[in-house]
Amino acid sequence: MRIAFFVDAFPVLSETFIVNQIVGLIDCGHEVDVYARGRRSADVVHPEIMEYGLLDKVFYLSDIPESVLARLFYLTRLLSGNMAFARPAMWKKTVRILLSPKSSALLPKLAQLVIAFKQLEDGPYDIVHCQYGTLGRRLIALRETGLLPARHLTSFRGHDITQHVTSAPGFYDELFNKGDLFLPVSRSLKQRLVDRGCDEKKIDVLHSGINCERFRYQPRVLKRDEPVKILTVARLVEMKGVAYGIQAVAQLVQAGKSICYKIAGDGVLRGELARLIDELDMGNHIQLLGWKDHKDLAQFMDDTHILLAPSVTAANGEQEGIPNVVKEAMAMGIPVVSTFHSGIPELVDDGVSGYLAPERDADVLAECLAKLIDCPDRWPEMGRAGRKKVEEEFDMDKLNDRLIELYNSIAT
Repeated sequence: MRIAFFVDAFPVLSETFIVNQIVGLIDCGHEVDVYARGRRSADVVHPEIMEYGLLDKVFYLSDIPESVLARLFYLTRLLSGNMAFARPAMWKKTVRILLSPKSSALLPKLAQLVIAFKQLEDGPYDIVHCQYGTLGRRLIALRETGLLPARHLTSFRGHDITQHVTSAPGFYDELFNKGDLFLPVSRSLKQRLVDRGCDEKKIDVLHSGINCERFRYQPRVLKRDEPVKILTVARLVEMKGVAYGIQAVAQLVQAGKSICYKIAGDGVLRGELARLIDELDMGNHIQLLGWKDHKDLAQFMDDTHILLAPSVTAANGEQEGIPNVVKEAMAMGIPVVSTFHSGIPELVDDGVSGYLAPERDADVLAECLAKLIDCPDRWPEMGRAGRKKVEEEFDMDKLNDRLIELYNSIAT
């Protein structure tokens, strides 16, 4: 099959799940092109990006020039560099796109030409896979132009069905009516789609997977006189609930628990969280590490006893799907303390692989952490349960096989 992935930006270090899907499809012999709205720095990327030459498969819509003269020059280069322009079909497609009055707001017309040229040269796409509903909504209208007649599939991953729908009822009506298949990453997000009018027959839950082989499992053991090491890995934004984690840990330290709590990540709330740590006089126990790459994070997780992921629903309605870092921690045998938030209970079995607390409840978060801190002999058992759960339900290879089955189910 020929598949076109549409993404907001590429590569994005935090979006391992998209890279995992692309390389899984390539490994199975499928052709994948990537169209990205924006460009991100490629200084630090997943190793698969270079191994599979994925940057050579990306067309950046942001590269389309703004000025009229620059666009004319860009179009001339595009036509002269594409041997297909001599064919009548190419000229017909070019004129049709350039003169179309309705689609320029959805996708730049020169970008539409690139997509058209690509399909005339290499063959039409069988599947258009939009990562996030916001992109699916923009692209579904292009089916009417004949530019992307392929089957249209959209993955929903969290904020795209919580934040956006909350602010604009009816936001996805056209997409729900005309799209062929919708893949929320959790059962909770599936219910959101149904509640907003999507036909349940068009929905199939497909979790985001991780490569379990990349995460070394080891039972967690507390050494004599060692503090309990707790780690949070998150963007420092409201939805991640980091302030509640800080408050919970502070309660336990004040109660006499020996804890070292590290928070890896950066974001708009960093200053506010730093002030909270100072106000609680927790500077000797809680540390903001800033942004860390995957290599550094792997070292921190190797040295961690408990992962804390205190996710909450943001004031604008934004929610997560299922955080990848929780899957990675469980694959490594780390017990988890998190919240009853979105799809997290579909991953973390409360009392089995970790403990869950209500959102925005630092007191119960502290109680959950205390259960683990007071019973380190349970850590290996909970770690084994977590590893098993991830291997059975969140393994990248299994989920990519399922994705191909879903493609085949809608392919013409």
